[in-house]
Amino acid sequence: MTGRGAVLVVAALALVSCGSPFPGRTLGQQVQSWATTTGLAGSLSALRGDARRVATVEARHEASSVRTDCDVLVNDALSANQNLPSPDDTLSRILSDAYASASAGGRHCLAGAGGNRSLLARSAAELAAAQSGYVKAEARIDALDASGSGSSS
Repeated sequence: MTGRGAVLVVAALALVSCGSPFPGRTLGQQVQSWATTTGLAGSLSALRGDARRVATVEARHEASSVRTDCDVLVNDALSANQNLPSPDDTLSRILSDAYASASAGGRHCLAGAGGNRSLLARSAAELAAAQSGYVKAEARIDALDASGSGSSS
């Protein structure tokens, strides 16, 4: 093999190694594959359900139930975060921020379970921010899917 041939082989290998591990020719297809493989819809559904349960038990002033449900929320947020990064940097940032808000909301909820209204209000605001992030993530996925190709920035 000539020097030029070796350079071409190395360059080709470098290009192949930079590709996404998820199937699909377009970014939208890769994101759809990633979302399916990681169970994104199920994770978002679980996090939304966790937040609803937290609100329900907080309204009933059931401190032990609040602690349990807040702990579940934190664990689910941390678990979902482990599926990042996605093939799309923008989607990864949106989800990372949403998961961080959910986790922080769960921790503040846990700390405020004894009735600390300030911490519970902070938790509610963080959970609302997380919910907004989930909606933005879903919109980003829809936009990438609709465009066919998408952009990774």
